[in-house]
Amino acid sequence: MDTLDPDNTDEGSPGYARILAYTKFISCSLIGVLLFLIPVYYEGSGTIVLGIIAKFLQNQIGEMMAYFTIPVFVIGAILSAIYNLTPRSFAIRLPGAKQLIAPHWVWSALALGGGVFSSLTFLGVGPEWITSQQTGVTAYVDVAGIIFLLIGLGCLLLPFLTDYGLLEFTGTLLRRVFQALFNLPGRAIVDTLASWVGSSSIAVIMTGRQYERGYYSARESAVICTNFSVVSIPFVVFIAQIAGIEDYFFQLYSSMVFVCIVCALLTPRLPPLCWLSDEYFPAVGKRLKEEAQSGTSNFDWALREALRVAGKSDPPWVAVRKGFIAMLDIFFIMMPAAMTIEFLTLTLFHHTSFFQIVSLPFVFLLELLQIPEAAATAPGLIVGLFDQFVPAIIASEIESPIPSFVLAGLSVTQLIFFAETAILIKRSAIPLTTGNLIAIFFIRTMIALPILAVIAHVLF
Repeated sequence: MDTLDPDNTDEGSPGYARILAYTKFISCSLIGVLLFLIPVYYEGSGTIVLGIIAKFLQNQIGEMMAYFTIPVFVIGAILSAIYNLTPRSFAIRLPGAKQLIAPHWVWSALALGGGVFSSLTFLGVGPEWITSQQTGVTAYVDVAGIIFLLIGLGCLLLPFLTDYGLLEFTGTLLRRVFQALFNLPGRAIVDTLASWVGSSSIAVIMTGRQYERGYYSARESAVICTNFSVVSIPFVVFIAQIAGIEDYFFQLYSSMVFVCIVCALLTPRLPPLCWLSDEYFPAVGKRLKEEAQSGTSNFDWALREALRVAGKSDPPWVAVRKGFIAMLDIFFIMMPAAMTIEFLTLTLFHHTSFFQIVSLPFVFLLELLQIPEAAATAPGLIVGLFDQFVPAIIASEIESPIPSFVLAGLSVTQLIFFAETAILIKRSAIPLTTGNLIAIFFIRTMIALPILAVIAHVLF
């Protein structure tokens, strides 16, 4: 069989390979768009087809969800013990050692803790701070279940969106807009759409893959995953409901859009993001080609690049198989640590005064911004670093709508939280340290807080 040669793509050859490239580009990309990018109205709320599939599976599993999630945490703990508690000379000879040997002992401790805490929760054995609905059940069953379904389906089906030329086509057409506003490649707009109507975790995974394939530089990938991997429309609805301000959903969502645009304009121009280089992933180098050749229209060049990628891409069933392997990596290696962080965050919030103490300096800032119930609100500014749901839970326990609106807004604009997105970034090759992520979190918080405070005062 001939292969698609990009130098004669526009000349009606090489025949069958060209037709195959067109078929894969149009059909596979259309499937990806329908799954990830088209908002639909389902059961009274906006979502995407992938979200409907995940919701259907969640409903089918129902009360049996613990039988789905708990074994994942137990297996993750066992794998962590085998690969990280045995002699390294033995572990490096085992299959998948590169992925399964943890980069730091904390990662292993979190994975092992996930196996222990989730098992105790499932069995209902142990103190209430472990097994209660507010802590263990929420982290290891309720939240873990929907995240597993969304991320699992995302890993399996994401190649339809990323591997068949859609990013090259869209990126080439829109490169000038994104370059002018954010100094980013045009293909980044697809990452943004995937997160705004789909899931921030899916967008982080997509960005990490694009960096490792040479389509984003270190700086670009870091900027995208910390500023454009925003929460989805359905999640904003969910947060508004938890915080008790569902009647102000439109105002909350509009505020989120405005705050995220402001943060995306300012944060990349500040350290640590501005310190990152524009070097590409060393193993592959730069593969991005969004600039049109001289004498070629922008549309023709975009189509040419899309067909070049589609012609070299794997068949869909091979791409899904690779996605399945990526899904197993996230399930057994990333999720035990992520959900244990969420469990510990919920435990500290509900059973200790830790967050109340460390957030004391922010009480004065909130009082300066004339936010009512500043002492009760302040923990919500900090806790979002660890988990995205808890700020909304804090908001639900506050009577005044002003701090409730501010906390709900922060929970959907801070973006960096270690129970999911930060762990995904750390699992990728994107060169951001834990210190970098914490710094970006507080920069975004300090930008978003006064804006949300002003909007809340105007509204209420």
